[in-house]
Amino acid sequence: MGGFYSPSDVDGRKFDVVVIGSGMGGAAAALRAAELGLKPLIVEKGTPGGTCVNVGCVPTKYLLRVSEEYSDLISMSRQGIFEGVPKPDLSTVMARKRELINQVIMWYMDYVFPSYGVPVVKGTGRILGPHVVAVDGARVEANAIVVATGSRPILPPIKGVEEALRRGFAVTSDEALSFEEAPEHLLVVGGGAIGLELATLWHGFGSRVTIVELMPRILPMMDPDISKALDEILRGKGFEIITGRRVARIDPERGEVTLDDGRRIQCDRVLIATGRKPSTEGLGLENVGVKLGPHGEIVVDEHARTNVPSIYAAGDVTGAPYLASIAKIQGIIAGENIAGLDTSYDPSLVPMAVFTDPEAAGVGVSARKGEPGYIVKRFPAAVNYKAIVYERAFGVAKIVARASDKRLVGFHMVGLHASEVVNSAAIAIKRGVRLDEIREIIFTHPVMSEVFLDAMHLAEGVNVYLPRRG
Repeated sequence: MGGFYSPSDVDGRKFDVVVIGSGMGGAAAALRAAELGLKPLIVEKGTPGGTCVNVGCVPTKYLLRVSEEYSDLISMSRQGIFEGVPKPDLSTVMARKRELINQVIMWYMDYVFPSYGVPVVKGTGRILGPHVVAVDGARVEANAIVVATGSRPILPPIKGVEEALRRGFAVTSDEALSFEEAPEHLLVVGGGAIGLELATLWHGFGSRVTIVELMPRILPMMDPDISKALDEILRGKGFEIITGRRVARIDPERGEVTLDDGRRIQCDRVLIATGRKPSTEGLGLENVGVKLGPHGEIVVDEHARTNVPSIYAAGDVTGAPYLASIAKIQGIIAGENIAGLDTSYDPSLVPMAVFTDPEAAGVGVSARKGEPGYIVKRFPAAVNYKAIVYERAFGVAKIVARASDKRLVGFHMVGLHASEVVNSAAIAIKRGVRLDEIREIIFTHPVMSEVFLDAMHLAEGVNVYLPRRG
């Protein structure tokens, strides 16, 4: 792996841009700036790659894939397709996970950063002024600064949570990616994206899973119909889901969780997945008056610029939604604007996906059937041929169009490959596609993205899959 520079190597030097953090947003900002002819420096106090590479996208999605394939093996064995399924060797799985993480880190450290002449300094960056950054004992100057320090898990105010974490009975989402064996009974505190993905992962490896969500429904940030559909599917798979309740106490001595209604639940491990918060402490933002939002996030505009003209921010440090896709585009936009371009992104149209089994995804306007001003149509993903042959014949696709001009404004889905299908819908929404224009578009067959077309067709009165009504 390519080595770090030390703070002394850059002491007293001036760069066009200093990027604090080497995750998705920071890397994108530095590389785009370098591509446009600027001289950037990256400062990283921990492991290169940030949340996505180390404790997010890469390890989570790898473990979800292995977990899903293991579940499929068990299913096929029960069908008599072959006999017996060996127990997974999780120590080997975790070793392979670390190899994949290192593969991504090495790609950037050994090839991408060096090819653009981007040095990565090991140290803690702190902003001293609008154009000055301290890196441990060194001091560097910059025409512009990009803050991309990511986020960290939130610890809710639950009695006993800190002791439970110290003793390993409770873990955050970071540690839940490194179990050497599947807990017999995993209780997940939080029914958002992170909690549900990790619940799916360990359920696939054989854990009995209980999810406790404070809000009235899981995935409270997504379309209510999609939340309901996923809830029903997960319960059908054996998940226990408790909504509208708060965890009041965690007792590691008894291996027990107590809810706010007095109910007690015995379990082997507790996963705290109640969200993340921006990592802004110790950056020296107060030295330059960078504006922070109500949750400690750095406030940026559509140009990824803060209220201080020379300072930009990208990724989780700018607040919810905490998505690598947003981090990447904010980093690119920051790099371009620092280089003198005038570019921006549209924060109102951001596809979101939750990698459960099945996946859930959505983009744009959420509306209920019968809501004034909208055309809302649901299409059952269960009749899609790809879903059938993959034995994932469940879920629903839902389109939302404006009644006034029949332009697509929203798409939401639970089903196989929903995370991929939603991107086609995002493009259609951005381009202002009308319901009747979908007839001009042909997709390959059989693919899951056809449910997007079929829902659009259904809204126009074209039905070639479902029984006739009336």
